[in-house]
Amino acid sequence: MFNGFRRRVGLSYSRFRFRKERDRQTDFPEAFARARRALVLYPESPIDADSSVAFLRFLSDRFADGLTVVIRQDLRSAVSAVPRLKTVTYDPADVTRWYTPRNGLVRRMNVSTFDLALDLNTQLMLVSAFLCKASSAPLRISFAKEQGDRFYNVQFQSRGSSSTPARYQGLMRCLEMFVRS
Repeated sequence: MFNGFRRRVGLSYSRFRFRKERDRQTDFPEAFARARRALVLYPESPIDADSSVAFLRFLSDRFADGLTVVIRQDLRSAVSAVPRLKTVTYDPADVTRWYTPRNGLVRRMNVSTFDLALDLNTQLMLVSAFLCKASSAPLRISFAKEQGDRFYNVQFQSRGSSSTPARYQGLMRCLEMFVRS
């Protein structure tokens, strides 16, 4: 009962916090091809290890030395197999009771600028959605989700299988199309 209320308060705060920010019209293929620095928001819920490592390796190759991953401290070992990752970790103390990040976490994440922010959560996790929007990246990509339009300007809708590994593979194939062009 209280979790739903806290989430609604967090969504209202997020809407208020970003009320003046408007997205510019962006040509996705061109913007993705030009992107040099990427921010990845690792999922709050553990996902299939093989899918996440494959996806992060793809991004690590694409964004050579410009890839930053925001990840919960207890999940950090999940990305240790991927080389050249800069990580920003957080723990429950970095999240408010309204499921939004504290200013210190936002500042740690915004030490550099990003051309692309990618939220790998398949459901709306307010902390990740807020950080994605706060990154001010011109491209903010996530899976299609309820309330997603407030935080992302590109949402990926997978067809067919709703399993997590299949969704990650579909998103990776979609992004690969723009790397090769």
